[in-house]
Order: sequence, then C-alpha cells, then structure tokens
Amino acid sequence: MAKISINEAKNFEFNLEVYSSKEEAVFNWLLGFRDYLLKNNLASYDDIMPSKKDISKLLKISTGCIQNAFRYAEDEGYFVSKQCIGTMIKDKNQKSPLKMISKKDRVTAELKKYLYSHKYDENEFIPPLSELSAEIKTSTNTLRLAIGVLIKEGILRKETYKNNVHIVINSKVKLTEKEKTQAAEIKNKTLVKLTKENLKKYIVQNFRTNDKIPTNSFFAKQFNVSIRTVNSALKELHKEKFILSRRGNYGSIFLNKSLKDAKSEKSMFMTSSTKKGELAPSYGYKWEGALNNIKRYILKNHEAGDKIPSMKEFAKRLNLSVATIKRAVHELSLQGVLYTQKGKYGGLFITEMPQREETFQWLAVNPSYFDNN
Repeated sequence: MAKISINEAKNFEFNLEVYSSKEEAVFNWLLGFRDYLLKNNLASYDDIMPSKKDISKLLKISTGCIQNAFRYAEDEGYFVSKQCIGTMIKDKNQKSPLKMISKKDRVTAELKKYLYSHKYDENEFIPPLSELSAEIKTSTNTLRLAIGVLIKEGILRKETYKNNVHIVINSKVKLTEKEKTQAAEIKNKTLVKLTKENLKKYIVQNFRTNDKIPTNSFFAKQFNVSIRTVNSALKELHKEKFILSRRGNYGSIFLNKSLKDAKSEKSMFMTSSTKKGELAPSYGYKWEGALNNIKRYILKNHEAGDKIPSMKEFAKRLNLSVATIKRAVHELSLQGVLYTQKGKYGGLFITEMPQREETFQWLAVNPSYFDNN
C-alpha cells in the first residue's frame, strides 16, 4: 500500500469541454488516470490515490466536485475509501466489504417517488433545488448526486434555457409496485440494523453475561462490513442496554440486562492487574487513576514545598503515557495541589498537601444561619 504522488498526474490531460458537467469530466479523468497508472506499473491495487485537495488544486475544480466524482467511481467499483487512510485503487473483481446504504441511494429513491407522485409531464422543469431539498429533507449537494443518477437512467436531462442550465423531465416516471415502497425499505433496512441483529445473535451464542466481547475490527471481518458500520451498530446496542461500552482498553461488556446492575459491576472491568513495582490501580478514566496514584505518592513521600518526580518518571512508574500524566497534573494544579516551574531549576512542586481520601474538607458556617433560626 503506497501513496501515489500528485506529480504523476501533472502530465495527464484533463479536458472539461467535451463533457456536459464538471463531475462527469472529473469522473472520466479519474478512470483514465487510474488505467494509466496500472498499465505503466506506476501503481497497483490498494495503492492510495492523491488527496482530493491535491487533485482539486491540479484540475482547478472545487473539492466538492472531486468528492462527487470519486463517489460515482466508487459506486462503479473502481475505488474504495477507508477512513483515516484515503481512497485506494480497487480491483473490480475483488469482493469488497458491504457498505451502509448511502444518503445518495436514499435520496435517489425518494426523488423518484416524489416525481412520480406529482405526475410531472415530459419536458417540464423540475422545482428548484432549494425547494426540492426542503421537500425531501436533504442537502442540495446530495440532491445533485441523486439527480445525476436519474440523468444516467434517462429519467431526467439537462437543458440550457436563457443561458441557465435547468433539469427537465426526459420521460414520465413509471414505478413498479416494488419501487413505490423502495424509499421506505431503504430507510428501514440499512446495513447498520442488519449488523446489529447479527451482532446480537453472535454475542448471545458465544458469550455469557459480564464477558468482554471482541474488538470492532474482529466483528468487521466476521460480518464483512466496515469498522464504522460495526461501531454504529454497537452504539445502538449500548443504547438498548444490551452491552456496556467503556473508553480506552476496557472494551465492551455483554450485559443483556438493565444498566441498574452495571454500577455494582464496574469494579469487575474498570480495574486492571498491576505489575510488580507499579502503584495501585484505580478506576474511571486513566488520568483519574493517575491523579489518585500521584496523590497517594505525595502523601506517603513528601511535604508541602517539595519537588516531586517529573511527568516522564510518573509515566514510567504507572505504565501510562506522558499525555495521561499531564492531564492528571493539570487537574492537580487546578485543585491547588501542584504548580509547575520552568527553567533550569524548574519542575513539579507541591503547593499544598492533597486531602486524604477518608478525610473531610471543612467549610465555614454562614453566621447568618443562626441569626435567622
């Protein structure tokens, strides 16, 4: 998996004039550039295309237009996008993970149903995008993609009238009985819901209550879907109190019962075993555990005014990242326990000894309470 340089595309011709729209021109340019790279062994399958921003600068076309063209090319099976990685060249013959039904698919079905129900005549202009987007409840950008699909299907066409481009009904929309309910089916039968049902069955069959379930990447391979789809499905299961998801390395726990019992179970999965020489474990977020451990260390080994070990040393002692320790130190500074001094003789110093966990912090009583009673 290698990143393709935008320099490879600088000598690859881009012709805007021979196409009816910018999206179509960019779409064909992307396919041509892909074939050029593969035929000349300048790239292979799974290599990452230049960023949309770089292509936008090179072709002098908006990033949104580049994004739309990539979506069309993905739908045709030429590319595949992966979150935090980029858009990769895809082998059309290779089976790819199932994808969540897109907004474009949903809006295309709803637009088709809308045009059918309003019985527009042939050669009639459709309403303005702003009006249609309000009716169908979607963005104008997604609506443009849906219109592009219907133009390909021959239902709509572009026509120039008084120097403006308008979308015209090319032929009367005819829907089968199946297509009449397609918009509702797309809303109700998304891949997230299917994955959620599969997750439920798999977890019930393979795990007991309070067991830690596998990672999102495991489920993504198991059900041939993206990690993002698994994440969305697990969020739904968390809302239903079927699982209890925790941050960091704690993972998700199979509950299959009310969250009322979860509070008493927290200690089962929020604690971790310690290696010899480490400070005692704590609970909650990692920085909260680090904060409590630093407090215990101060109470046991120091007095007010003392200099304590650096954040790097605490990170090593507690087997945590420096960023986590920094968050804990920041909180202790806000509490008035520590202060940081820069320079050659700087470091972390104790301003005031922290309260012991079993003690109370006494507050002054308002004298007016006794005057009024």
